[in-house]
Amino acid sequence: MRLRGRLFWKILLGLWLIFLLITQGLWVGFILYGNRHEPPEESIARRFINLQMTSAESALKAGVLPALHALMASWPDGEQALLTVRAPSAAADEPGPVTGDNSSLAGNGTSPLAGTGAGDIDHGATPGATRRRPPGSPALARLEFIANRQVTAADGQQYLLHYDVENLRRLYHNGHRSNILNMPSPLFWLGLTGGLLFSFLLAWNLTRPMRQLRSAFERVSLGDLTVRLLPVMRRRHDEITEVAKDFDAMAERLQVLVAAREALLHDISHELRTPLARLQLAIGLAHQNPANVDTYLARIEQEAERLDRMVGELLALSRAEHQGMLAEEYFDLLGLVESVVNDARYEAQLTKVTIALTARQPADYTVKGNAEMMRRAVENIVRNALRFSLPGQEIAVSMAAEDRLLTISVTDQGPGIPSEKLSSIFDPFVLVNSPQSGKGYGLGLAITRKVLLAHGGSVDAHNGRDGGLQIQLRLPHWQ
Repeated sequence: MRLRGRLFWKILLGLWLIFLLITQGLWVGFILYGNRHEPPEESIARRFINLQMTSAESALKAGVLPALHALMASWPDGEQALLTVRAPSAAADEPGPVTGDNSSLAGNGTSPLAGTGAGDIDHGATPGATRRRPPGSPALARLEFIANRQVTAADGQQYLLHYDVENLRRLYHNGHRSNILNMPSPLFWLGLTGGLLFSFLLAWNLTRPMRQLRSAFERVSLGDLTVRLLPVMRRRHDEITEVAKDFDAMAERLQVLVAAREALLHDISHELRTPLARLQLAIGLAHQNPANVDTYLARIEQEAERLDRMVGELLALSRAEHQGMLAEEYFDLLGLVESVVNDARYEAQLTKVTIALTARQPADYTVKGNAEMMRRAVENIVRNALRFSLPGQEIAVSMAAEDRLLTISVTDQGPGIPSEKLSSIFDPFVLVNSPQSGKGYGLGLAITRKVLLAHGGSVDAHNGRDGGLQIQLRLPHWQ
């Protein structure tokens, strides 16, 4: 698996760096905290040194150097070498361990720094203090402070006791332990490996769906609209799953639109082929029979008009789909419907069909949108009802306000629509047999639906209980 995305490395290295910074911040916090509070190991060491120094001081006061030697003989070998004793007169001598030889004890020295007794600290009597290197940490300095003591033995001789704190630390640390970035080496490498693994898994978990999204978009750009992401990302249960749902909805919508566009192109080519074939036939007959050229020219003119009307309907359908709301204005929907009904009544005189208009309260029917496109949409519905009506029948047009929506209902008394075709009458080039069949191209209802959708409304159709077809248009009521 190739992981070359910059986002992956940004997340991986960023989280890893943050992990290291957190460890260093914790170390600084512990250091600052330790300056105010005594660590447990320092308290134990301080008590241990105090105990050893007090025992040595008591031995010197009770029996001078032989008593101290007897006391230290009971100590472990490693601890015997930690205590050194010397007389102030031997301050310039090198320090050495206490042995069984009293003269050796007297000659051994130390480099005292301070004492822990109340009032028995004598810095002037510790000339060797200037020869010792400064402690390496605050904790070591506190221990060095109690590791030096001046004692007056039973014979009146003064001795300087020194406890080697550094060797004590080495003795019980089991050797030198290396540190990296103020952390023990094993802890550092464990944290480094664990932090890297954690950062890798988190970065992989975040960037993997991005790669899947990229791959899916690439497939869509190549024309594959069957790709779906939700089945792959369903188990994540996070925001990326919601993105996958939206992507699948987009892909499904694109698939439907592309299929509808292909079907529309197929239907357009089929519908245009028929009048073009009749045009070609009329032209061929005119060439073969020049005596009847006027008859054939009239036929050619008729077919050309049919093509012109069809192209006009297709352009109206395209405008309703892509430019239905470009020219927005506020208009009175009731006045628009009254104008459409009056024009339809003029045409209905030939078929003796009655068209009745009723409008309920409120009196305000203001709508925001494209008045010309809305007029065309309403006119298509009324003319469609007129086409399916027989002489003497009535078309009822009613208007009402429902839940901030304005409803236009057009009901005829025609034969209605078969239930299996109700869902498709708003598709382009869908024709239903009627007494005036052949006067349309199946684009009127499709234009109406596009216009209503562009205005934020809806349209639906259903058969009446007593026969006939009822179509309802719903539009947002501007208030």
